[in-house]
Amino acid sequence: MKHGISTLFNLKKIKEWYRGRGFKHIDKNEEDYIDWGLGIEVPFFSSSKFTVENNSIAIIGSQITHDRSWPIKYSIVKISKLGTSIKYFDSVIFYGDQFEGEFHHKFHLPNGSGYQLLVFNYYQYHSIGRLRLIQTNEQKENEPIL
Repeated sequence: MKHGISTLFNLKKIKEWYRGRGFKHIDKNEEDYIDWGLGIEVPFFSSSKFTVENNSIAIIGSQITHDRSWPIKYSIVKISKLGTSIKYFDSVIFYGDQFEGEFHHKFHLPNGSGYQLLVFNYYQYHSIGRLRLIQTNEQKENEPIL
């Protein structure tokens, strides 16, 4: 019981801290965005699987970290069916708060299916963010893929 009350109190403090940081919501189509949150106990977030066409996808998003200098790593991976191995294809790191405007990064990858986006906070306190995965090609202009 004592542990549950302590955890609840900590969650309230974290929510208040994030509200005070001014994380602004984006006025675009809300269902296109993936919201993620990481902490010391849960330092990874992985998206659902997606397919890459025309050898590239892009991420567009924002993030808030507990310390404005801490890194958040975004990687494109394939995870084995049993979750015992991870194959990394490409990664990018954004440091600290990125909420004044959205960050953009284009990944160049082989065409195929079974890719996932893996977000990692290096076991550093709490961080939150939201992003979109966009299929990039000449025919379809910035089409969300998840």
